[in-house]
Amino acid sequence: MRQHAWSRSFRYWEWFFALSTAAVTALVWNAADSVGGGLAASAWIAALVLWYLVLGRRLITVDLSVAEPDTRLAHLYRLGVTALFIPLALTEREALLLLVPLISHLFWLVPWRPTVPVVVALNFVQVLVLAVDGEPLGTVLEAVPFCAAGAALSVAFGVFIHRVIDQSVDRFELIEELKDSRAEVERLSHEAGVAAERRRLAAELHDTVTQGLSSIVMLAQASRAAVDERRREEHLDLIERTARANLAEARAMVEALATDDAGPVQAEASLAELAETAGAAFVVDGEPRHLAPATAVALVRAVQEALRNVDKHAAGASVRVRLAYRESDVAVSVADDGPGFDPEAPASGFGLLGTRNRVLGLGGRFEVDSAPGRGATVRLEVPA
Repeated sequence: MRQHAWSRSFRYWEWFFALSTAAVTALVWNAADSVGGGLAASAWIAALVLWYLVLGRRLITVDLSVAEPDTRLAHLYRLGVTALFIPLALTEREALLLLVPLISHLFWLVPWRPTVPVVVALNFVQVLVLAVDGEPLGTVLEAVPFCAAGAALSVAFGVFIHRVIDQSVDRFELIEELKDSRAEVERLSHEAGVAAERRRLAAELHDTVTQGLSSIVMLAQASRAAVDERRREEHLDLIERTARANLAEARAMVEALATDDAGPVQAEASLAELAETAGAAFVVDGEPRHLAPATAVALVRAVQEALRNVDKHAAGASVRVRLAYRESDVAVSVADDGPGFDPEAPASGFGLLGTRNRVLGLGGRFEVDSAPGRGATVRLEVPA
């Protein structure tokens, strides 16, 4: 447990104890009837100070976070203070002022409840002093209410301070528990995020690179088995196109993985390469500028997915990719004149859905405009 305010300020309390003791000693000497009386009172004060330094200070400053309080020594210290203070007060009445620092530091002891009867007894020492000095019974009885009031105030103040300390410790422990809980939540969230990213990458590898490499293997086998030279050239051309497409997809995945560390990038080069590989026209509107890596990756992945869908469902269709830099955002569209489809129909793949979630996560807009018989257009806008 880190050091609390009352522990950090203990040295100031010790200065208060020291100055109070010195002031009371001066008052005792000033009021003493004889040198012997002053010496006797000073001896009792010195005994109290020595008793504090030998045992009291050690009990007060013990680190309760690593050691249990020694209740037997605490009881012994309280009894010792009482035994030393009574003869001191009987020697010189002015020594009663020493009650203020004594009661204050007695309430530093843990546990505090056994301190209460000792504090009450110390407050009534004045009655004993008056009786021993031979004061009239009326004077002695008049002091009782004042002693009772002093005892009540002392106990109330001590209990209040300890309740504040207990509440502070409870809050400290609660805060530590909340910190541990938050750290656990962060750890579990991180693990869940890592697992989700692994699943996403596994799906992308399966849908892109793995399928592309399988196509290359089958095309290579077909090329080796082809007798016609023209067919062999066609297979080799398909192999090259498939390899280029997979290379562009692999680069896009690498960019996605390096998003956190990369600086601003330009997206048109990657988009142009994807369009060229797919045989699509590529147009850039506006003044090209650098984009945040996450934005560039979203654009590349969206175009990549749209071109792959064209290749799967509208092979041979004319395709046009448009990149538009605008004042507050950047827009991309991929349009084809293929057979089209119903965007509301259930889809078996997760490509466009993943692209849509990525774009929406960046605060952008995503839409698919298509219908059977009139082609398809994928549009997205991302703040930039």
